Amino acid sequence: MPILCLYRGYFQIHSNRHVPTTRGVDPAKTPKPCAHEQVTADDLTQLGPALYECMAHVIEGSVEKTDRSFMKISKLASVVDGPLQRMSRIIAHSLARRLICPVQGFAAALIDPSHYLEQSCLRAARENFADISPYLSTGFVTINRAMLEQVQDQKVVRIVDLSCSTTHQWQWIKILQDFHSRPGGPPELRLTVVHEDSEFLDNMQACLCKQAANLKLCFYFDKVIGKLETLDFSNLREILKINFGEAVVISCALQMHRLLAVDDSISRDFTAQLQQMANMARLKQMACSACSPASTLNYPQTPSPQRQIPSLLVSFLYAIRALEPKIIVMMEQDADHNAPLFHDRFTKTVDYYAALFDSLNAVDAASPQRARVERVLLGEEIKNILVCEGVQRHERHERLSQWEMHMQRCEVDHVPLSFEAIREGKERLMSYGLKQCKSKEDKAGLLLCWGATRLYSISAWRPRSSNAAPNNVAG
Repeated sequence: MPILCLYRGYFQIHSNRHVPTTRGVDPAKTPKPCAHEQVTADDLTQLGPALYECMAHVIEGSVEKTDRSFMKISKLASVVDGPLQRMSRIIAHSLARRLICPVQGFAAALIDPSHYLEQSCLRAARENFADISPYLSTGFVTINRAMLEQVQDQKVVRIVDLSCSTTHQWQWIKILQDFHSRPGGPPELRLTVVHEDSEFLDNMQACLCKQAANLKLCFYFDKVIGKLETLDFSNLREILKINFGEAVVISCALQMHRLLAVDDSISRDFTAQLQQMANMARLKQMACSACSPASTLNYPQTPSPQRQIPSLLVSFLYAIRALEPKIIVMMEQDADHNAPLFHDRFTKTVDYYAALFDSLNAVDAASPQRARVERVLLGEEIKNILVCEGVQRHERHERLSQWEMHMQRCEVDHVPLSFEAIREGKERLMSYGLKQCKSKEDKAGLLLCWGATRLYSISAWRPRSSNAAPNNVAG
């Protein structure tokens, strides 16, 4: 009976989702659920608590209770196709996956639509995200200005783009234009781009070389096929095609958190103790509490154990130090999605993505591009945070204050963003005309928000001149 119940709950959640029959299906073309009844305020206020109730049952391991929660969420999320409802369906899908993962062979037997996505679909979703998100272009503008200021008088400049899947040619078209108009003339410009999609790199190279030729710039494009976390950090200068004598600047958008992946089983015993101490009182509170869709969910969090810096990040930062870059400018999701306890990650994930889905809905509520971004990109992020553990969980977003601690322990110092860089970023954000799009200056960088919810951080860093590594930083 439990396994039949589990089947029913899982497929109830997927009743509004498209199961592809051929490769290359585009989730943006998935049929929308029909609204058979009028949405009410009560429906919206019930959806948040229903998600928390379902999460509590998943942690408890109760198939029957979780099944009832799935059906409740499915009903509430099908009333209208709003941002909270779309996010809730993705959250419920992730909870279903987490519940069935321990059932040997069962999870593998189910069709996962993400397995049917081709590179062309992923490429389109990433392009759409850059086009419709007010935050990504704001990050690119701010990053560009911070890098330009560090190489004002340099004659040979090497830009290293470590944004990988987030990279977009718009950022580099703009910087070519900025260098073209630089007082004193443009430098010899060399750009290294790391990306796993070779066809994407070929297209970007053709576009940028054509743009540089039109501007009469001396420009070289070097491509590296791979991911940030799989690069050989022991030979980084050669891999990134960096020559001695070049002024090096580094851009990294929404990728650095992938270097935080660790084997969570190392701290499993301590985490289990925290889980046992916190579960009963907290789950009861979460299941009974009401929440507003637009409000911050202020459930108390269990303090995380003191963690050492993951060895992958340490290796990367010391490899970067050897390159002696003028500046490293990074953009990251500003969130607490790297907590060791699942229910802590769940709380922060719901809060964060409710705001992010709402922001994209405000930009373009009805577009297929927005739908593609939500399902192909954001949906996969949510699933990775909530379903995966250990080294498979690479969406380990952290707050800017946590990044500051990581950097300082590896002797990489904060560089304040200039007034001009912040001004350009703020102007770009305001150009979208969305009142809820806000920015806030932090001592360590610039925060981009939707209302009161912090979504992204932009910060700049520079390695110290000393080559001595601090002790006890690696996990």
